[in-house]
Amino acid sequence: MLYTRYIFFLLFIFEVHACVFGQLAVQERINETLLVRNVLLGEGMEYRNVEYTGYDRALGYFENGINSGLGIDKGIILSSGVASGCKGPNDTESFTSGRGGAGSPLLDKISGVKTLDAAVLEFEFKPQTNRVQFRYVFSSEEYMEWVDRGFNDVFGFFVSGPGISGEKNVALVPGTDSIVSIDNINAKRNSRYYVNNDDPDNLRHTLLQHDGQTVVLVAEIDAVPCEWYKIKLAIADVGDPDKDSWVFLEARSFQDATGLGNDSAYCTGNFKRTLNAGHPGKPVRWSTGETTQQIEVSGYGTYWVEVVTPCGSFKDEIRFFPAINPIDLGPDGALCAGMKGPILGIPNRIFETYLWSNGSVERTLEVPGPGKYWLQVSRFNCFERDTVEFIAKPSPTVDLGKDTFVCGVLDMTLNPYISSGRIEWNDGSTSSSKRIQKPGLYIVTADDGGCKTSDSIVIGNRGDFQLDIGPDLIEYCAMRPTELNTGIGRSGGYVFHWSDGSTSNQLIATTPGIYEVEVRDTVCDFRQVDRVEIRAIAEGGSYWVPNAFSPTNDQLNEGFSPVREFTDVLNYELVICNRWGEKVYESTDPDERWYGIFEGVEAPAGIYFWYLRMETPCLDDGRFFRSGTLQLLR
Repeated sequence: MLYTRYIFFLLFIFEVHACVFGQLAVQERINETLLVRNVLLGEGMEYRNVEYTGYDRALGYFENGINSGLGIDKGIILSSGVASGCKGPNDTESFTSGRGGAGSPLLDKISGVKTLDAAVLEFEFKPQTNRVQFRYVFSSEEYMEWVDRGFNDVFGFFVSGPGISGEKNVALVPGTDSIVSIDNINAKRNSRYYVNNDDPDNLRHTLLQHDGQTVVLVAEIDAVPCEWYKIKLAIADVGDPDKDSWVFLEARSFQDATGLGNDSAYCTGNFKRTLNAGHPGKPVRWSTGETTQQIEVSGYGTYWVEVVTPCGSFKDEIRFFPAINPIDLGPDGALCAGMKGPILGIPNRIFETYLWSNGSVERTLEVPGPGKYWLQVSRFNCFERDTVEFIAKPSPTVDLGKDTFVCGVLDMTLNPYISSGRIEWNDGSTSSSKRIQKPGLYIVTADDGGCKTSDSIVIGNRGDFQLDIGPDLIEYCAMRPTELNTGIGRSGGYVFHWSDGSTSNQLIATTPGIYEVEVRDTVCDFRQVDRVEIRAIAEGGSYWVPNAFSPTNDQLNEGFSPVREFTDVLNYELVICNRWGEKVYESTDPDERWYGIFEGVEAPAGIYFWYLRMETPCLDDGRFFRSGTLQLLR
């Protein structure tokens, strides 16, 4: 008994949370006896010997089916895969969770093919009248691809007992002897019983996985009162485990039939309805206290009748509820100038029709700007409407002025005009003005507590340029072509004028002489002039190599290098080694000197060996190799 109460407590908590959302809520691995006794059976229906065969996740409990577009609010699920696989969105055409488990001999006979992944819930029941009924929905992923192809999942409700020959399938297309299947109920055949769930524009598509389903159907069982019967509720894959199917059995709907009918929706509570117990000659008692076969009721609510029979009594109830509850598009609001509004809609609810104030029939509407917007929805031919208004809220005014270009030193202050609101610059600062010392894009935003306006300005800058085409004097022992380069690109508004009349940004000098260039910036009118003299001397001078140096910071003989009276050196290499042959210095720059440092520390005093390679036109022996020793003094 404690176990039963614990499970009921779980189901109650599950229900409270599930109904908040539009998504179908499913719970698996619940004891089959609890599902039959506490979920499926109506009051007064006796039962015994409940058994379940199949994957434990193929049997489950569901809630919130009405808000999901299923047509049944809560009850039991049987699946050829897993029960929870029915939850949306419908994001695949072939959802499959079947494992290739055992099939069902009963369903093999219907399909004519070996079945797999059978889920079979069976129990015995004792009716108190001559007719028992229950409500269900069949759905499948095999819609639409496998319609009329003779190969799809199968299910059935098989009843046996007094007055029935063998096991009779009562899952039938209404008014016929045809079993309910994908081939018998679809968009082309018995379409009034079919619901397409493959339309992405339908909210049901986002809430349920299967591609198609039936409307709510009723299974009816003719019986001998007060005798025991057995029913087997079964579903299975056919041929392979691909593409799952589901059967949804409505809670409390497995009961003795009365004349109350189904729950009904009304546009308003101002209605009258005659209720019939449907069992003339049997004692009855209504929730209103009346004991006649028929009563008249009015207004929303739940009404029940208890019928007394030779083998006990049972109850049936009917509920009258609002066909459509009021809708709410949300509060009125304000929109900043030039901004779109929110996306309006009624989340987690499904209606038969939608009509917006602009004529749209979509589920949602993106507000284009200030104004009044209304939505009218319908369900069961009843209508509800709500209106929301968005007023225009002025945005602050911001002005940084026109883009600016500065020649020379850039140092200016931006003082934006802002009509109202808090200031923020694109670097995150919030000062009312900004000092500008670098070119670039500057943006300021004013926020008055909901509405924002931004303005930007581009600050350009061109500073004075530097011109250097080389040293003032270049001396060669033998003249050779020399490149004189301004270092300034040809593009960008600069013009060049050389003393020989050329206008390129560089010049190749082939003869001795004085070369001068003027460069002018046409954008900012900056001008620079530079000149260089190239000489070709007849005699080159001499050179010699010291044999000692003393890097002692006395400013005398601090560094070592060959001494020469000419500058015209084409190729140069100096290598210095210690007495162990280890290289301590190397240079290819004739103007560079060794200051007695090796690997970052002072080299020890002593004798060192040097090797010099040099090529120059200034000496008769223009290419030569020299070597010698030097002494480092400390």
